[in-house]
Amino acid sequence: MATCKKCGADKRRWPRSCQRCGSGSDRMDVAADAADVAVQSGLFGWIWRGVVSVVRLVLRALN
Repeated sequence: MATCKKCGADKRRWPRSCQRCGSGSDRMDVAADAADVAVQSGLFGWIWRGVVSVVRLVLRALN
């Protein structure tokens, strides 16, 4: 169970809105927060390095 930040009531899961007051996180807010964390942690750089290394391995295998 999660707790609503606005009214303190129990709600079912984190992304859902509260049944009592109707407040909750929008999907866009959650996506923006996740993207902000990914940028700050350098996750996109690691993903790009992984993609580049896989492409290099495929090119080496074909040559």
